Amino acid sequence: MADGSAPRTDGLLRLSASTLGDVLLGAGVAIGFGVVAGLLSVGLMRAGVDLGAPIAGMGGLPALLIPISLIGTLLAGLLLWGLHRSRLPASPRPWTPRMAVEVVAVALLLQAAAIAFTALTEHFGTTTTGTNLAIIEAAFAAAPLFTVLMTVLIAPIGEELVFRRVLLHRFAQARRPWLGLIVTSFGFALIHEPLPGDRALLAWALTLATYASLGLGLGALYLRSGRLDAVILAHVLINAVGVGLLLA
Repeated sequence: MADGSAPRTDGLLRLSASTLGDVLLGAGVAIGFGVVAGLLSVGLMRAGVDLGAPIAGMGGLPALLIPISLIGTLLAGLLLWGLHRSRLPASPRPWTPRMAVEVVAVALLLQAAAIAFTALTEHFGTTTTGTNLAIIEAAFAAAPLFTVLMTVLIAPIGEELVFRRVLLHRFAQARRPWLGLIVTSFGFALIHEPLPGDRALLAWALTLATYASLGLGLGALYLRSGRLDAVILAHVLINAVGVGLLLA
């Protein structure tokens, strides 16, 4: 288990209901913030404020809205963590040099696996490139430092609070860590690629598999260490390498 508290034996129905409720609440906060940010962007653009070139794929909104919307993920994570912190107590393993090595190794292995998987699928004529890649590149062009901060630091904090500290932790506390790994990894993949877009279903499925493998690795690290900061650090390293490769 990820914590040292007494395991609970919540029924699967109750566990599913709690998880679904948190997912809906977190999604509502994140989407609501995105809508508000979009409306503010429209108002600022009409007032003559330069927010960068509008993107056709975003209904004419600026690409800068993508990194701004990641704040909504952080707010959702903080809200869920605040609501359940007392119900989901944790007793993390102490930091040691070995754990630090494990965190770095997991991050590098997961990023290397994702790169290898992408290269392999492209070799056979199928791409696993995310549908929002062009928009992300435009955001980097418009505000590189801000976009790096949002994608490398803010997004990992919010996502790990939701998927590992709250959702996976609840499954582990209910003696269902393996089920929790599957559910949270699939959910983690869906928030990154919720729809296939104009791609074939196979390409979408392979992209989901890439993100799900990252979720499995980060989830396993959390179950082993019980440390939120450990998985956040691993996630930060993964995103930092990914951003470096994208900019290169």
